[in-house]
Amino acid sequence: MMNDGFFQQFALRNGLISQEKLVELQEKRREVGASMFELALQTNVLNETSFAMALAREIGLGFIPRIDRASVPQQLLALIPINFARAHRCIPVHEAEDRVVVALADPLSMESVDDLKTFLGKPVDVVVAPSDEINAAINDLYERAGASDELGEKDKKDEEELTDILDLQDEAPIIRWVNNLFARASRERASDIHIEPTEKEVLVRYRIDGILYNVKEAPRAYLPSIISRVKIMAGLNIAEKRLPQDGRISLKIAGKSIDVRVSTIPTSQGERAVLRLLDKSTVLLDLTDLGFSRSTYAIMDDLITRPHGIILVTGPTGCGKTTTLYGVLSKINKPDLNILTVEDPVEYDIKGINQMQVNPKIDLTFAAGLRSFLRQDPDVIMVGEVRDRETAEIAIHASLTGHLVLSTIHTNDASGALTRLVEMGVEPFLVASSMLAIMAQRLVRVLCKTCREPFHPTDEQLAQIGLTHDKIADFWRDKAATRYAHAGAKLEDAPEWLGKELTVYRAKGCDKCSFLGYRGRTGIYELLLITDKVRALVLDKEDSNTIKRAAITEGMLTLRDDGGLKVLQGITTLEEVARVTQEEIV
Repeated sequence: MMNDGFFQQFALRNGLISQEKLVELQEKRREVGASMFELALQTNVLNETSFAMALAREIGLGFIPRIDRASVPQQLLALIPINFARAHRCIPVHEAEDRVVVALADPLSMESVDDLKTFLGKPVDVVVAPSDEINAAINDLYERAGASDELGEKDKKDEEELTDILDLQDEAPIIRWVNNLFARASRERASDIHIEPTEKEVLVRYRIDGILYNVKEAPRAYLPSIISRVKIMAGLNIAEKRLPQDGRISLKIAGKSIDVRVSTIPTSQGERAVLRLLDKSTVLLDLTDLGFSRSTYAIMDDLITRPHGIILVTGPTGCGKTTTLYGVLSKINKPDLNILTVEDPVEYDIKGINQMQVNPKIDLTFAAGLRSFLRQDPDVIMVGEVRDRETAEIAIHASLTGHLVLSTIHTNDASGALTRLVEMGVEPFLVASSMLAIMAQRLVRVLCKTCREPFHPTDEQLAQIGLTHDKIADFWRDKAATRYAHAGAKLEDAPEWLGKELTVYRAKGCDKCSFLGYRGRTGIYELLLITDKVRALVLDKEDSNTIKRAAITEGMLTLRDDGGLKVLQGITTLEEVARVTQEEIV
């Protein structure tokens, strides 16, 4: 592992990171215990390729940005254990007559070089390569070197014998096949694995950046053994096929700790399983990494330091609400605050915060957990979701008695959350007096910077998300100015595209993004501040559209507005914003 002192001096000397960012990393290092180099990579503070190039240049070694898989001799892979290769981030790339060229992410590790000489039985020449490229090459090459994970067709006799599930669990091909699902899902950044029975086959789909893709098939005859293998890993009852079941699997894949939430249900074609992957080794994102505009970030930064009140985050399942709340908690997490959370389930453990998981079987609901929290002298409370009147009223009571309450609620937009609470039976005066702000959000895919393609959109294409040239100018001069006034900040200079022929980007596809055209996701936001005008409309029990119109006149950017600005900034596409938002009815 790279020494923290060397990393700091080297990064500063080569202009790879600022002193301010180093101070932030030092503070975060004390919280999570990782090295500063690892933290810098995980939080995207450091560009690893630039770092590796500078390191190679300084110590006089060669640098390769990409490892040619086809040129790696298979016989060399057999000499280096995969666990060693992953732990030391190394892989052989070329063999000469009397020596072997090995790519290392950390060329300063002389111990690794000595061990490689022993494994290979030859002198070693070191070149430097980015860590993520070495990890990807290890996954690809060792997977190819191993036995095939594909399942062949079963004859009819075998198909009839599939009823003996326990015998099937010992078949190595099944284990390899299921393990490969996890390894490939981790490599391709999938958030979910769907194992679905059809009439003739078992279909596997991955959800990558919010979109499902078909990735694998197996003969229908293997369905019981595949599902049973997953159930055994999750500690579920393999004999029960008629009822839905939920479980968890803890895995280590390519050096990463992965927590898998497993759900199985019976269907007319057989049992179906969905597996949600959570990377436990991932450092929680800061608010600055979530896609907030400067003005929205400034307002949120002010709101989350208030001593009391309620902040709600709203949107459909899978839109990043919990990630946003975790980002808020990480931002305000300090020793002088007592922060308690009640969640379903606890997705990430945060050091310094007391987290409780609901358990309906023993009547530990959100409301019960929240009620008990009030006797624990909290400063900040996070409730996973406001699902009913009881939870809402206890949360409001907590906010009115001097606590900051964070929670989520399922509505399509920010103004809809206010009317939803009233419809639950909460008195309008309680809603109006306790709420600080409500933020709706969605996730859009981020364009791959390597292959994104510029083009000039037509008026019809801009109209897909309600954009016109006049509205674009209005965003920047009027609404954005109002937003900055709310945040106490100054409006930036007008961007280059204002008043000119617009250039936006569309997806193309390359090997860096697996030919999808996108890599990763970011948020688009609609932040509704509870101003005096909005508060009066809530007290009058006005509908959500009326509240929304009033908020827009006071400078609120809608989801489509914020998405439109991200299109103009080259972050995402017109199609993405149109996909995750609906036409504004105001």
